[in-house]
Amino acid sequence: MALAGDIGDFPLTDIIQLLDLSKKTGGVHIRGRRGQHQLEGWVYFRDGKIIGARLGDLPPLEAAYTFFTLSSGPFQFHENSLPDTQTITQSNEMIIMEGIMRQEQWVEVQEHAPSLTMVPRLVPNPASTGNEISLEADEWRVLTMVNGRNTVAQIAQKSGLGEMRASEIIARLLADGLIEKRDSSLAETLFPDLERVVMTSLGAPARALLYDAYTRAGIRDQSLASADQVSNALAAFEALAARAFGLSKVKPVVDELRALAQQAVSA
Repeated sequence: MALAGDIGDFPLTDIIQLLDLSKKTGGVHIRGRRGQHQLEGWVYFRDGKIIGARLGDLPPLEAAYTFFTLSSGPFQFHENSLPDTQTITQSNEMIIMEGIMRQEQWVEVQEHAPSLTMVPRLVPNPASTGNEISLEADEWRVLTMVNGRNTVAQIAQKSGLGEMRASEIIARLLADGLIEKRDSSLAETLFPDLERVVMTSLGAPARALLYDAYTRAGIRDQSLASADQVSNALAAFEALAARAFGLSKVKPVVDELRALAQQAVSA
């Protein structure tokens, strides 16, 4: 079954319903965008029913819900591409209902949500309100991961809550004066993400090319890197990687790297 397109034109709800009606077995590979972020993963089907999903370190069901928050990006169905085990047992209808709700919530949350590259830290002496602090279990889980080193994106992954729920909680903790934004350098917020994307998309050999590009751009100490040096490094990496892997394979990766760099510099 040849099924491919852009989720901006053919949303995930329609994809699920079509595969359900046709009782297809396989995986849908999605490389979608949400704001300036690009997310890549899979939703798996057996006889038209969702049986699994993969997106970074998120639990399978949370990964499936997260795909509903993507606004655009290519997808393609691959017949008989399946995970080793079934990890989702909820019905397609329940997943669609929850996914649409997550989509609506994300639109509201992103208006107040912190940047995913932001590094929050605990407030040394939070203002006393005279009231006992009462937090839900998810809020405590997020709060224990606020250490002045983890970014919002890292907290979302490590907590298993997903970006939407974690961002919502962090926004609330910021408003309540329990945590605050810590100023961070490009080395802390950007370079680990660049390496992660390169490793995930192209593998270890591409990481060596990335380091070579840093050297060519004059980046000896990442903590002292400027925005111009990062831009030059990505241009050098694109040229090096295109020769090694082909421009068609490298260009989407470099586009994602540039989007991450732009967001980090803006933040």
